[in-house]
Amino acid sequence: MQTTEKTCIKPEGWIDPRFVQISRKEAARILGRSPTEFDRMRKADPECPQGFKTGAGQSCSVLFRLSDIYSYSTALMERYSSSSS
Repeated sequence: MQTTEKTCIKPEGWIDPRFVQISRKEAARILGRSPTEFDRMRKADPECPQGFKTGAGQSCSVLFRLSDIYSYSTALMERYSSSSS
């Protein structure tokens, strides 16, 4: 990978998943689920990120912090790997 001379940071290293907001569909895709299945997981699993609304109205979009989705994905993999052992 190529690094910049001034900061010695890899070009993709500037993206911090704690500050990246993604849509419900993108979150579902990262988890390998359909948006409908992801909605069911949000209702049934207390560990599943709930996201946050972009406004006060019912029709406002729900966004998720990318780092929360990554953490939940890790928890799911650990849950499934420990139950299959």
